Amino acid sequence: MDGFVGAPVSADTAGAATLVVFDCFGTLVTERRPMPEPPEFTRWVVDTLAVDPRLAGEVVESVFTTLYEAVLDKSALQPATLGLVDKALRERGVARPQEDLHRALWFALGCADGDRYELCGPAAQAATRVAGAGRTVRLMSNCYLPGTLMRRLLRGLGAPEVFDRELFTADGGPKKPDARAFELIGSGPFQRRIMVGDSPDNDIAPARRLGWDTVQVDPRRPDFSELYALLGM
Repeated sequence: MDGFVGAPVSADTAGAATLVVFDCFGTLVTERRPMPEPPEFTRWVVDTLAVDPRLAGEVVESVFTTLYEAVLDKSALQPATLGLVDKALRERGVARPQEDLHRALWFALGCADGDRYELCGPAAQAATRVAGAGRTVRLMSNCYLPGTLMRRLLRGLGAPEVFDRELFTADGGPKKPDARAFELIGSGPFQRRIMVGDSPDNDIAPARRLGWDTVQVDPRRPDFSELYALLGM
């Protein structure tokens, strides 16, 4: 893991060779209500995919069980959500175009609810300031929404379009706190990497183990002064 280990420094001297990775949910985006439970998810599958409730329930149970098992095993790769839904439907003799599956996930995961998700203003401002100062800014999220829908959600919330790259685990692959997820989002000729997130276990500890600087954010009182200090801003 060359380039990932280095002594933390108190002020930014690397300029463009510095990478700042923001966590999404709990940092950039606030979830004002918890993710929908399986019954609500099932209802949207019935409505959007025009399948009977029994089949929809089986599909939802299959998808949730597989994802839950992956979440419990911190080192397991997260299966792609879209692929899981498509496979569960096809195993039951049902095929739907990708745009219909996207629509089902959009509604089932509450993205159409106007009050479920909210952009964190201070986090958005921090990402904009850091990018404007010439640092590379990226976004990393453990999520169930495919990347296409995550980008749509972020645009709708008014998130700044400053991210050089995003890692959305719903597209399949390693997830936080797996070091491989950090290696993917942190790839590049950077002299310094900083992780900004709210979770001690998923964001802060794994980044520190790789030699990254870290800034832990309290979602109730988001304050990015520590990040600005690290960057000498």
